[in-house]
Amino acid sequence: MSTSTETAGTRTRWTIAIAAGVLGACAVGGVAAAVRDDAPDTVTFAVFAAMTLPFVAALVAIALDRTEHPEQAEDSIESQWATRASSGAFYDTMVAMGLATFATSVLDTASLPLWLFVLLGLADMATRLVLLQRREG
Repeated sequence: MSTSTETAGTRTRWTIAIAAGVLGACAVGGVAAAVRDDAPDTVTFAVFAAMTLPFVAALVAIALDRTEHPEQAEDSIESQWATRASSGAFYDTMVAMGLATFATSVLDTASLPLWLFVLLGLADMATRLVLLQRREG
């Protein structure tokens, strides 16, 4: 792949990511302005939209990235299973924490205790590890 093609692909990916970020930020700002009543609607919309934009844009850019990452050949299959299970569980836990934080801030409700997310992460990793061992073992 040439440099100009890579640059055009990167530019396209970021254009799509920023457009999706603006749409997502406007949607989040609109919901927050409609639900919350602790500040004027324009302030609520602006704050939530501004705080949401970079995260949605980055998430879309990451989702659109098709760069290959080679595996390390010297790892044993068990360590690869543990790495895949733990990284998947970490991602799931971060998504759950982000969604819970997002929901509690937009809907202005009480937050969830941290130990729930610790249990979620441990249970998720154990489940993923067992599934990987059964599927590939």
